[in-house]
Formats: sequence, structure tokens, C-alpha cells
Amino acid sequence: MDRFIVVFDASPINEPTPWMKQAASQANLFLVLQDDIARAISEDPAARKALLEIDTVGADPRMAPFYQAALDKLTQGKSRIALHSVTWLTYGLKPDAVVLSFDQMQNERARAHKLGMNDQTYDYYVEEAKKTVRAFLKGVPAERMTEVSGSDSQKATAAAAFIRSKQR
Repeated sequence: MDRFIVVFDASPINEPTPWMKQAASQANLFLVLQDDIARAISEDPAARKALLEIDTVGADPRMAPFYQAALDKLTQGKSRIALHSVTWLTYGLKPDAVVLSFDQMQNERARAHKLGMNDQTYDYYVEEAKKTVRAFLKGVPAERMTEVSGSDSQKATAAAAFIRSKQR
């Protein structure tokens, strides 16, 4: 089945945000939750065995067949899907659209100040985090990516409009 795939990312948040859920709904996308992917992978004996043999932290391309199988299982009959996290690109996913938001990193600034971090140091960490996210995006054409910011409503509206502009 030919799929239209959108990847959302709002690092460092590890689950879909309200604006992502709104944008997926507005763009008529089936949002796949990472918890459901993890559950499907955990039910696969070969995937469990592979996880035990892979001695690494984070996304590993050797797990691609298991992530793809879990995605296929969860999206049977769905041609328009949304996923959370650019780590999906590690598994060979070729998204039609990628929507990023780095607002959360900026929102954490006040907390960093309370912990004694100055703006220069915090800005350095934000830029390093952005580089990490962007490293996953190598090979994705620039015209397939956008960054949204603002309120949840503004981000959802902008994301949905961008997604609709990429529809095949």
C-alpha cells in the first residue's frame, strides 16, 4: 500500500503533543503512538531477541525490520499516517513531510536559570540538541520540512496547512 507519511518532532518531548494530535486530526492522519509500536515489537520473539543482542543506546538501524513490521501491523488499511520522532528516519522511513518545533527547548530556559545555568550555556545546549535532531534529517529534501512555533493552535494550523501542501 502506498502511504503518505508525516513525522512530527518536538524534542525533547518523547510523546505526541496536543498540537501534533490536532494537526494530525486536521490533516486526516492516523497518529501512531510510540507506546503501541513498543508493544507490537515486544510481542515479536525475533525482535525481542534482536534487542538483547544489540548493545547500544537509542535508535539502531538494525532494528528497522522490526519497527517496519510493527508499523505495518498497526496501520493495516491506513494510507495516511503520522509518527512522532525523527528517530523513525534511522529505520529507513522516507517521510512525505516533517514538522518540527523547538519551542519546548526555549520553554525550558526558565527552569535552566533556576538551576543556575546562564543564557550562553543554555543556548549552546539548545543548538546542540537542534543539531542532533537535524542529523536524523540528512537526506530529507528541505521542501519536505517545516518548523512551526507559537501557541498549540498556531502550530497545529501551520502544520496541517504544510501537510496538506505536500499531499500527493
